[in-house]
Amino acid sequence: MVVAFQGVPPGLCRRVGGGIEGGLLAGVVQAKPKERLAELGCGCGDVAVRVALANPGVVIDALELRPGLCALARKVVRDHGLCDRVRVVQGDVRALPASMTMGGYDQVFCNPPFFAPHAHRLSPDPDRAAARCELAGGLDDFLGAAVVLLQAGGTVHVVHRPERLSDLMEGCVRQGLTVTRLRRVVEPHRQRTVLVLMTACKKRGEGVGWVEEWIGL
Repeated sequence: MVVAFQGVPPGLCRRVGGGIEGGLLAGVVQAKPKERLAELGCGCGDVAVRVALANPGVVIDALELRPGLCALARKVVRDHGLCDRVRVVQGDVRALPASMTMGGYDQVFCNPPFFAPHAHRLSPDPDRAAARCELAGGLDDFLGAAVVLLQAGGTVHVVHRPERLSDLMEGCVRQGLTVTRLRRVVEPHRQRTVLVLMTACKKRGEGVGWVEEWIGL
């Protein structure tokens, strides 16, 4: 299976991103009308908007910690006429707000910060620094929040760097998630894996195999 990726549509915000990871993450989220979805760390809302446009009838709660990014995300949602289906919630993955229903979501998706603070140069821009480095929660915090939000059997989708794959897999084990699909995003001719897209299920049970796929850019 090849996940479709398109460039940033007109009107989406590139304040803290604009790379390929958002489009690829949105491409793996496939939902039925009336399903409830949550995004953890929505930035300026581009992935939530992509998912809403590609999946008519879904409702999305998009969580973001930084007030300035929340304001930008709400503007992007308004500009795309999605206020009835996408709600931007200010809050922290480490202490989820009461307005988000625990165990009430069919799917969760996230593009968490890729780097530990000591492993990457911090941007002087605080929003960009928080988007790229784990200054307000790491992988376990994002996966743990997903488990709390998901209903039994719900799925979480994560995009991350290949060098963090072992951390991602081990985090799923700690949080009681079972990996069901792993997609490796590779450069032409499979020279190098540049991203991984992981899908896992909440309390799926022991012994469930997972499918690995390769996606060429």
